[in-house]
Amino acid sequence: MLKAYHLREMNDLDVAETEKVVKGWEDLPQKDLSSLFSDYLYRLKEWTKGNKARELNEHNINKFKGITRKDNFPYAQFYKGAFAFAELVNHSSMPFVSGTKNLKPFQLDTPIVAGKPFFEYARHYFEILKDIQNNDKYEGYFINDNEIVKTLDLRTYKNGVGNRITRLLLDTSILLYVDRFCPERPAKMDLKMLDQFVDFAFVWAYSLRAQYTNLGWQSAQNYIMGNNDKTNSFNLYKIIIEADSPVSLLSELSDTVKQLPINKIVVKIEDVDDIKEGVFQNYLYYFKTKKFMEDKYEN
Repeated sequence: MLKAYHLREMNDLDVAETEKVVKGWEDLPQKDLSSLFSDYLYRLKEWTKGNKARELNEHNINKFKGITRKDNFPYAQFYKGAFAFAELVNHSSMPFVSGTKNLKPFQLDTPIVAGKPFFEYARHYFEILKDIQNNDKYEGYFINDNEIVKTLDLRTYKNGVGNRITRLLLDTSILLYVDRFCPERPAKMDLKMLDQFVDFAFVWAYSLRAQYTNLGWQSAQNYIMGNNDKTNSFNLYKIIIEADSPVSLLSELSDTVKQLPINKIVVKIEDVDDIKEGVFQNYLYYFKTKKFMEDKYEN
């Protein structure tokens, strides 16, 4: 539906350009592309606005239709102008002369420009998500050889509905952070602050998992909205988009993310014993080492 809609908005392009755009879309793994919109982009659009995210379907898919060429409202002119400016800069000698990187006229919490920009938007976020989910030591720009992610990539933390929900919360929060604060080719300081954010995002997301024996979407949505009594129940996504810099964001998170009380952790007793021994294969080990879990064990 989205492909057909945005193709209709491209009737000003010649056939060769249109075919090139369509091929770029169809070359992406379609299952992964579907997941990108339904699991990540749609949910982020809702959560950043403080809404619960249900299911992406024909009734709410208009969220990805965007601003058309005919829209002349002031807000529409602003976003179309931003896209046009980025196109102008990127196809000029300005990046070469000034040393600037390519301008990306996309933000996850802003409207899409319909037509060809939509397909570029999809590929842009497909590539970023692919990068942050690849923990390779030598490849990629964002998440590289992260010890926490190594543990979360173990099969035991990928199986089950609750684990998949929690990992999705972590990945979406990192995607939103990267989108807002990380340049296309991040410098050392950018990556250092990203690593600090990943620690906070991990504690936030996995505080949810640690407090439920059986975690489902209803409980997760209430946690995200701050509508339950669980430790660290707050809307991280809104905090990210309301921050004006990574420094201010990290400062706010240092005040907001709380220690996880040991009596709220729902785990098997042998898991707790493993944590006492410092077994890093248990994700709660990182709560302890990063001082986000009470260092007190009750009988």
